[in-house]
Amino acid sequence: MTITLAVLNQKGGVGKTTLATNLAAAAHLAGFRTKLLDLDPQSSSLDWYEHRSDDSPLAGLSVAKVDKALTRPKFAEITDGFQVAVLDGPARLDKLTISAAVAADGVLVPMQPAYVDLWASDATLDTLADADGIREQLGLDTLQRWFVLNQVKPRTRVRTLAQQALGQLGNLIDVVVHHRTSFVLAMGKGESVLTTDPQSPAAAEIRALFQATIASIPTRQHASTSTRVVSL
Repeated sequence: MTITLAVLNQKGGVGKTTLATNLAAAAHLAGFRTKLLDLDPQSSSLDWYEHRSDDSPLAGLSVAKVDKALTRPKFAEITDGFQVAVLDGPARLDKLTISAAVAADGVLVPMQPAYVDLWASDATLDTLADADGIREQLGLDTLQRWFVLNQVKPRTRVRTLAQQALGQLGNLIDVVVHHRTSFVLAMGKGESVLTTDPQSPAAAEIRALFQATIASIPTRQHASTSTRVVSL
């Protein structure tokens, strides 16, 4: 069975594609057969894939475009044969976003430490609640969801305030992804910080985020195993 993580938020510019591509790279480098689905009309993940060199360490990491809302069985068809699927969501809340949430085992919501992002979180939570309603009708568990602070500048008071506010919503990951040039440089090459600068603080943050999300989702064949520790 495929473990599916959707990276969703109604706001653009919060770093969904950066996290989605790097998390997909983390899964691939950990030895999982991985597929990245680009649900964003801007096709940023697909552009990232096209800039990757043929001899990249990420060769074999599959990327495909999805621009229509699909049922859970159709998502399963697209990801059949893969162990991990990462969905890079669109910058809007619509049927495509809901279908991704219904298909996923977990949703990662990246947030910048800014008040406008915090104010907008209610709409995202409402959409995930709608998806949970559909999942209940299908006999599925409530969607696992995490918030993560992304593109954070060091030593800012707003970061502390944002952590406190998100902590009240629950499921705030104890990983902060900082605003780093290495993410931009890796993206431009179709790579991940895990391949361009594997010993960097940015790579360490992605490894920690991978362990807190994808690696923590139990496989459906072995539901009693709640956590997998994977070395990258």
